[in-house]
Amino acid sequence: MVAVSNLLGIIIALVSIIVGFVLLLVWWSMFTAVLKGIVPILLILLGAGALIFFISEIKSKLSLEKEKFSSPPEEKKV
Repeated sequence: MVAVSNLLGIIIALVSIIVGFVLLLVWWSMFTAVLKGIVPILLILLGAGALIFFISEIKSKLSLEKEKFSSPPEEKKV
């Protein structure tokens, strides 16, 4: 029974790949138009996400440095 479900999954995957390629060829002009609209939005969102991430990284490093210099050094008791 497991072999049948795996085989069915492989057949469905192959059919969907073939249909996808056929539709990509048929609708190529529409695909490029959508891609032209999506790429700038993705670049803006990815850039904003990266900017937020790296600014927060810089802030956390600065706060760690501030804590290191503001706290008195601990003395070791022997």
